[in-house]
Amino acid sequence: MAGRMQDLRAGYYDAVQAMQTGTYKRDGDILDFTLWDRFEVDGTTPTLIHRLFVNGLGSPGGVAGNRNLADTNLVGNQGIPLGQKLYVRAIKLFYRADEARSETEIVAWHDLLANTTINFAIPGKDTYGQWALDEVMNIPASMVQIPGNAGDNDPSMAWGAYRGILPLNLPIVLASQVAFNITVEHHVAPSADLDDDIIKIGLTGILERLS
Repeated sequence: MAGRMQDLRAGYYDAVQAMQTGTYKRDGDILDFTLWDRFEVDGTTPTLIHRLFVNGLGSPGGVAGNRNLADTNLVGNQGIPLGQKLYVRAIKLFYRADEARSETEIVAWHDLLANTTINFAIPGKDTYGQWALDEVMNIPASMVQIPGNAGDNDPSMAWGAYRGILPLNLPIVLASQVAFNITVEHHVAPSADLDDDIIKIGLTGILERLS
């Protein structure tokens, strides 16, 4: 009987110990993760090129003052922090209009997506990737329907399956303290009607970090 009780206690302690392990591990954490940065659209000449993932939290230049988590979750400047590695498996694009849009402004938005590229760069290497925003947004057709009757607009021709997610065939590995940046370049100046709209770029994948 005593032996059986000891076995039961041992089983109980083993179960409790198993539930208490996993959060902290010797080999670190593996997390689903998105690293993001954003900027405001501005059609003037000096701001046709935007460099993202360069200025981290607390740096000047945020949408509403110093950069906060609404602007970016990059810690430090131009690199993945010490003790971390990010496997980028997808590029995400988020677009927020500053106000309601007319038919003409929707066409201007389509023009912006078609005439703007994302360039993924790591110093000392050739360009890692280059895509137009309409590919990242995955818009297979770009047009505005003029309805025969008010309210009959059908937006289905302007949206793809992913809606702002571009899966990568090969992951881009950003190792600890390796500098990188994303350059978003307008090859044709966006319409002034789109000024103050916000574009956010997300690098989504697997983050490895020390516990």
